[in-house]
Amino acid sequence: MSAKHQLPEEPIRSKGEATLLPAGYPELTATVRDISASGIGVLVGNLLEPGTRLDIQIHDYMAHGVVQVCQPEGDGFYIGIALAA
Repeated sequence: MSAKHQLPEEPIRSKGEATLLPAGYPELTATVRDISASGIGVLVGNLLEPGTRLDIQIHDYMAHGVVQVCQPEGDGFYIGIALAA
């Protein structure tokens, strides 16, 4: 990634939609809440177990990650995903 397109080290608030493609689960639509160089936080309607590997698609960008945390929030769940290097 060029310096112009690098993500910040510290999480920043963000919004938009992402598609999660978790191993062993159906595709999920997620709302992006925060994003950094090392991870992304999203809101979803379904529980995903920590340790679940997944692909994250935002527009034409695809990343790989692992669910680190999944906790109830509002009517759904907040999922913290560590991005693979």
